[in-house]
Amino acid sequence: MTDAPRSFVVFADDWGGHPSCVQHVFRRLALSHPTLWVNTVGLRPPRLDRRDAARVVRKVRTMLGGRARDNAGAAPREATPDAGLKLQVCAPPMVPWMRPEPVRALNRLAVHRALRRAAAHLGPGEPVLVAAVPNGVDALGALPFAAVVYYCVDDFANWPGVDASAAERLERELLAASDVVLATSEHLCQTRISPKGPTLPLPHGVDVEHFSRASDPVTTPLDGVRRGRPVLGYLGLVDERQDVALLVAVAEARPDWDLVFVGPTDKAPDPRLRRDNVRFVPAVPYARVPEALAGFDVAILPYVRGEVTRAINPLKLREYLASGRPIVATSLKEVARYHPRVRIADTPEDFQREVQAALEGPRDLRAEREALVREESWEARARAFLSATEDAVGRRR
Repeated sequence: MTDAPRSFVVFADDWGGHPSCVQHVFRRLALSHPTLWVNTVGLRPPRLDRRDAARVVRKVRTMLGGRARDNAGAAPREATPDAGLKLQVCAPPMVPWMRPEPVRALNRLAVHRALRRAAAHLGPGEPVLVAAVPNGVDALGALPFAAVVYYCVDDFANWPGVDASAAERLERELLAASDVVLATSEHLCQTRISPKGPTLPLPHGVDVEHFSRASDPVTTPLDGVRRGRPVLGYLGLVDERQDVALLVAVAEARPDWDLVFVGPTDKAPDPRLRRDNVRFVPAVPYARVPEALAGFDVAILPYVRGEVTRAINPLKLREYLASGRPIVATSLKEVARYHPRVRIADTPEDFQREVQAALEGPRDLRAEREALVREESWEARARAFLSATEDAVGRRR
C-alpha cells in the first residue's frame, strides 16, 4: 500500500443527480481519497418518447463538456455540496447500446481515452476500479488497477426495458474480473459470485439527522403534497416495479385518501392511475426531501413481488425509517426484515387495513427507531467499503 490515500475510478450513475448509494459512499470517501467518477450510459436502450429524448439531450450536453471536471463542474466550492471533495467527473462520449460488438468497442475506446487523459490527476499509485454498473467492465485495460470492486446494487438484467442478454453478458465478465463483490441485498449476495474473491453484504445506509427533520414541527411540508386529507406518500423513481393494480384498488376504495408520488417517472404513469386522489409531484433536490416526507401521513413501498424486485433493497426504506413516518409496504424480502416496524400487506384489503391502523397511531415514530438506524449511517458503510477494498488489494498482491 502506498503512503498516499487510495484513489478510485468509479463507474456509476450520473454524479449530482438524486444520490444513489454509490454517491453517498463516495461523498464520504472522496473527502480524503482522490476519485475519478465516470458517468456512464444506461443499460436500457432509449425509447422513442419525450422523456427519453430529454434524457438523451442532457447526456449529450454532459458528454460534450469535454475533460474531467473538478466537483462535477459545479459552481465555486462554497456554493456546492461537493466542496472539499477530491473528486473529478468525466462523461466519455458513448452511445446508449451495448451491442453489436463494434458499438461496444467504440464505447470502450471512448472510455479508455477518457481515463488515460484524467488518470494523472489521481496521484501516485494504482487506483481501484469500482464498477456499480455492468458496463464498467469495459474500463479494464485502460489503466493498471490495484483491484476491481463490483458494487452490486441491483439485478440489472431484470430492470424494465433493459437489454437483458447484454446486461447478463457484461455482468458475467465483470464478475470474472472482480476481486471482491459488495452486494446490497441477500439475494445479490447469494447469486453474484466471483471466482477471484468473496461476495460481501453492504446494505444501504442513511443520513439519520437529515431525514429525521421530516418529523420536526418546524419543517414545512413541500408544496403540492398535502391538500386536506390523509396522504399515502411514495418517494423515489416511479417505474414498472410499482404494483399498479394494488394502488388502483386502494385509490378506488378510499377516495378520501391521497396517493402522492414524489420523484422522477421512468415513463408516463399508467393511465389507470389517472384519478383525482392520485398525484405525481416532480423530484426535489436531496436537501428538500425531508419537506416531502413531512407531508406524508404514511410512507408506502408498493412494489410488485416477483423476479423484477427479488434483488432490490430499497434505498428509501431506511430513509423512511429515519424520518419517523409510519410505513406500509408489500412483502419484499429486504423490507419484511423490519416487520413489525414496517407494516406488511400484499392485498388491497390488507393494505387499506394497515394504512388505517397507521393513521390511527402516532405519526412520529423516531424514538422507537433511533437505535435501529443509528448504526446504519453512510459513514459506517463507507468505512466497510474501504476495508473490503483494502483487503481485496492485499489479496491481489
